[in-house]
Amino acid sequence: MVSLPMSSLSPLSLALSQVLQQSEMSECNTLDVHVEYSALSSRRQLLQLLHELLTQQQQQQQQQQPLRLSSQRQLEYKPYKHAVLLLVDDIHALRRLYSGQNATSNLSHVLIYMLQPQSLRQLWQLLWQLSVLNVALLRPHPKKPQIIQLLSYFPFSSQHTKHNCPGDRLRSSVVNHFELPRGKWTSDVFFPAKLGNFYGCTLTCATWPDMPYLVRRPDGSFVGIEGALLQFMADNLNFSVGIYWLNQSEVRETFNDTGWIFEQIFRRADYALGGFHYKPRDGAAAHEMPYSQSTYYFMSHIMLVTNLPSAYSAYEKLAFPFHPHLWQGIGLVLALSYLFIWLYQRCCRRYSQHPYYQLLVLSMGGTLLSSELPHRSSTRLLFVTWLLWTFLLRSAYQSGMYQLLRQDTQRNPPQTISEVLAQRYTIHLVDGNADRWLESLPELKTQQLRHLAASELQSFGGLAASSGTSQRLAIVTPYEYFGYYRKVHAMSRRLHLVRERIFTQQLAFNVRRYSHLVGVLNRQIMLARSHGFLEHWTRQYVSAVDERDESVARISAVPYDTLDGLHDNPNDDDDDSDSDSATARLRVLSLTELAALFWLTLWAHLLAIIVFALELTIHKFINVCPIL
Repeated sequence: MVSLPMSSLSPLSLALSQVLQQSEMSECNTLDVHVEYSALSSRRQLLQLLHELLTQQQQQQQQQQPLRLSSQRQLEYKPYKHAVLLLVDDIHALRRLYSGQNATSNLSHVLIYMLQPQSLRQLWQLLWQLSVLNVALLRPHPKKPQIIQLLSYFPFSSQHTKHNCPGDRLRSSVVNHFELPRGKWTSDVFFPAKLGNFYGCTLTCATWPDMPYLVRRPDGSFVGIEGALLQFMADNLNFSVGIYWLNQSEVRETFNDTGWIFEQIFRRADYALGGFHYKPRDGAAAHEMPYSQSTYYFMSHIMLVTNLPSAYSAYEKLAFPFHPHLWQGIGLVLALSYLFIWLYQRCCRRYSQHPYYQLLVLSMGGTLLSSELPHRSSTRLLFVTWLLWTFLLRSAYQSGMYQLLRQDTQRNPPQTISEVLAQRYTIHLVDGNADRWLESLPELKTQQLRHLAASELQSFGGLAASSGTSQRLAIVTPYEYFGYYRKVHAMSRRLHLVRERIFTQQLAFNVRRYSHLVGVLNRQIMLARSHGFLEHWTRQYVSAVDERDESVARISAVPYDTLDGLHDNPNDDDDDSDSDSATARLRVLSLTELAALFWLTLWAHLLAIIVFALELTIHKFINVCPIL
């Protein structure tokens, strides 16, 4: 490898200066210049190059970004876009500069000049491990002294095979030339894009099967919200999707505050899907968080789903069509009418018939004999008014009773979390999530808590079966489970959603800490969101909170094996759903709805028998008394 003599440093400084001014580095907020050397003999050359570079920069009339100089100091991680110029003598000096970092998130544009570039493959391997992809290395042409080359590497290219990428065989690629006679670069491209095409390489995703998020079908296709997003990215970036299925013990270890499981996960996978449970509590642990997250692609709302309380009793259904205040008004009108008849008989005249009974018969829609009808105009007007009033009441009552029998109205379920707690519902939670729920809603600690034997999705069937009983049960669940369950089942009359959120969790991609994939994933998520794909996929698998059950577009259930080894097939409850639908279509009156009428008839007959027996007894007693 040929190194530049001292006399050629001025063209070299000019080449470096033009890269800083003409490339993406000029758009960065800051420029950090670091000098690092392993041998003291290299110090003079590097400092002279730095001096000439600064002189070149000062000669430019354009406004420069803030410049920070450092020597023999490690690079620090910066969570924003910035430019870095590294002047080193060998790869060992470069290793020392990055010794304090495991990755950089590919947020920097790095320009490197190395006095003695020995092994470029080791150099690219080091930068790849650090997620430094926007990087360029200046070196003189090995055979043409009048040309300075700008080198970089491409971790994904057409030369890689599907199972031999990325980073296995990193090679140097010439991206630009600086011609010393002309004093210019031959191209305007200094940092070519490297993450727009993965050329069919396999990127492994760590996840577990769960609907409505992601399930892989036997043919290799994906279903679910995350499955659609994953396929969307794979098509856009041209990569093959590999899956590393997490087992139940690995998922449970994500609750461990040490976070050790993530190092194991990211040794086997490039990224993971979903909301990891590990959340460091103290500042030191948060600074060393073992993974980085992309922007969120889904907001998971944690809510309460309850069963429906028992329906109104047979006697309550008879009074249901009218509000209690209306019943009180009707009773008051009847009482005043009876009082008026009694006063009229006391003061004016006494009727030979039974006016109280006749008034009741008229109110119930009965008829009177022509001889019993009023003869005066004033009483006829009062009579017609009474008939019209009772007719309207009877029609309204019959209409309300018909709607009651058609809709099978339930008691009003709780509408807020405070009502659920006040009514002493038994709260069911998934064992692994209990601590998080209780931390977000401490009031749950005072309730009766039970752990679910299966997942939330598998437990909705049992919760629906308990509706209509005296049990008051609720499940704390992400809404998307309930929204997916509604897509598969018609459960509007058997499950109730409390439309108040306990808290909201962001679902995002999780990658190795400060990985270069963060920016790639963020761009794909923003692309899917801006074009409405995320909302479309969500509506495809999850019903809206305010959507009526009749308008929910039903989908077929997707069977899969859950983490606990159970086979989840929501179609197992299809018989119940079909029977509910058949009942709704062929709603006929049964003894359940009309039981009160039979019971009232029975009680009335028993009361009539008792009254008849009392009349006989009193009559015999009166006949015996005169003899005594």
